[in-house]
Amino acid sequence: MNASESRLFLFSSMKKLLLLLFFPALLLSNGTEAQGFPVYKDDIVIVYENDVHGAINGYPVIAAVRDSLRRLSPNTILVSCGDFLSGTSLGSHSQGGYIVRMMNAVAYDYYTLGNHEFDYGVPMLQQRVSQLKGTPLCCNFTEVATGTCLFKPSHIDTLGGTSVAFIGITTPAAATTSTPTFFQDSLKRWLYTFHADHLDSLLQSCVDEVRGQGADYVVLISHIGEVDMPAIVTKTAGIDVVLDGHSHSVLPHSLLSNRDGQPVLWTSAGSKFRHIGQVVISPSRGAIFSDLLQTDELGISSPRVADTLEVIKNEYASVGSRIVGRAEAEVRRDYSQKDFLDSPLGNLCTDAFRVLSGAQVGLMNRGGIRADLPSGDIAFDDLYSSFPFDNKVMVVEMSGQCLLDALEMGLHSWPRLLGATLQVSGITFEVNPDLPNPVVLDENGIFQRVEGRRRVSNVKVWNDVSKRYEPLRPKKRYTVCGCDYFLLNHGDGHNFYDVKVIGPVLGESVKVMEAFVHKHLQGTIGSRYFQSQGRIRVRY
Repeated sequence: MNASESRLFLFSSMKKLLLLLFFPALLLSNGTEAQGFPVYKDDIVIVYENDVHGAINGYPVIAAVRDSLRRLSPNTILVSCGDFLSGTSLGSHSQGGYIVRMMNAVAYDYYTLGNHEFDYGVPMLQQRVSQLKGTPLCCNFTEVATGTCLFKPSHIDTLGGTSVAFIGITTPAAATTSTPTFFQDSLKRWLYTFHADHLDSLLQSCVDEVRGQGADYVVLISHIGEVDMPAIVTKTAGIDVVLDGHSHSVLPHSLLSNRDGQPVLWTSAGSKFRHIGQVVISPSRGAIFSDLLQTDELGISSPRVADTLEVIKNEYASVGSRIVGRAEAEVRRDYSQKDFLDSPLGNLCTDAFRVLSGAQVGLMNRGGIRADLPSGDIAFDDLYSSFPFDNKVMVVEMSGQCLLDALEMGLHSWPRLLGATLQVSGITFEVNPDLPNPVVLDENGIFQRVEGRRRVSNVKVWNDVSKRYEPLRPKKRYTVCGCDYFLLNHGDGHNFYDVKVIGPVLGESVKVMEAFVHKHLQGTIGSRYFQSQGRIRVRY
């Protein structure tokens, strides 16, 4: 084993088994050694999570994990890899305020920002960050005019005599997956940038800086995800560990090679506290270890943090537990059927928009639908968890050509279905998956134009007079009901370039959904919304 390989040692199947046996024993131990594998006092232990999305029940558990590990090594710290402020009704209802209270009760050391930290706008993000007790790190969110980072790019911590540099980084997709106009002025000029065009070189300069300041190890606290992180690592050098978020990947311990061919540990803990991650950096052994704990199997909790959790739950109970309807079966956000791309919950949502507004077409971005609706009674909290962003629902008018381009934009990432993918009501179309993507985006991921043969075809719009679907006419004007997020604010990269607002705001999406269930479904979601309806057909 050469020097670089000895620096990073990943568990084989047998050693992984020992680690899984080791950590539960460790949590109950007050000594410096546990079954299977010793943790030394000079070891650096990093406990981390990513993509919690408001799942606050996990905070007492992760606090207990950190506290127990700290009894073995005083060099134990706690880290978040982003997307914690929103994702449930509790988080969105308080614009992240309840989450800040929970995280402060836990006492985090460092955190980076996920794209959903920007859901309430930059001023609100800055307010929440000012309230959080940990240190925010983000090297690639800067003001365009001054080039100034809004948050500290990195921090070097001395842990047991070892210098460890922590660098934060956020996905550039935040510019479009959050609300793009939050980062623009009134003339749609960009006020902030995430440096998508040179992210690797920017990161390398941060790594070089902390190495030059004497860092023995470099840990990247990342909200980049499995799609882009491998490419970034292969273009950089000097990073030892990547704690990753954004893609909700479950990576106990994966290995990437940097540009010098040296190994980099890459790990991610899934989402919503299903797992808690740990990394052990052992300078005395020249080794780095990592693995994940199954949260619901731990059976431990911090009493202090649990008390805060109960206070917050009691405060929110009157809002979240209110019953708004019922479903005869689960209404799914995604629907896995080869020939259709319209989902049951997407159909329910777009029908609500179209029917309540009287528009010809209802649209909803897939990224705005975040969770299935359960069978049985549906509480307000369930509905809010499915539509947590409180985007405003409105009616606009646009040309058939603009609508056609939006459908094409929604499928530009095929075969991956991302947040831009549109769910529809009052319109049907076909998709040819064998054709290449014809959509051209600008440097910020915003739709510009279509070049080449379109994958979307046979588009038809429902005619209430003739009671049938008729071919879309590019020059005709259509009324469309959807969310301001994508219709007006470039959400998920959409660019409705030919749009005119023609009616008042119907309300936030969750309130529109509640009204539809009450007024048009008599309080019960029936079998019509348990499967795809063939609105978007894949033509193989």
